[in-house]
Amino acid sequence: MSLPTLTPQQAASHAKVSRGTIMNAIKHGHLVARRDNRNRWQLDPADLSKWLSDRSDIVTVKAVTIDSQPLPLPDENLIRIALLEAELKGKDQRIADLERDRDAWKAQAQELARRDVPHVQIDPAPPRRRWFWRRS
Repeated sequence: MSLPTLTPQQAASHAKVSRGTIMNAIKHGHLVARRDNRNRWQLDPADLSKWLSDRSDIVTVKAVTIDSQPLPLPDENLIRIALLEAELKGKDQRIADLERDRDAWKAQAQELARRDVPHVQIDPAPPRRRWFWRRS
């Protein structure tokens, strides 16, 4: 007699998470599962319970961190933020320069389109011979 096992969908509904969360836990080795003879994932309820208890600690820690006062950023992060803001300002300046160049080129193209340029008639190519053995 085999022990009862759960499919990932059953485990997800039991744990009140998505099937993708269960599959990611299996993929990353956080949740132990095995494949049966039909190549379907099977999970032991005991392993699911252990994973849920480990996961509930993480969820609780995240909830406490989110609800508490924001922690001051370390000096490294402040420096990195300042560098990124400077880089962003430089990119904004570059975008403004490119937009000015684009507008200047657009104005020049419109001016050239307004000018009356005489159209030069190009002679069409002579007709091709259809039969190479006949001489025209």
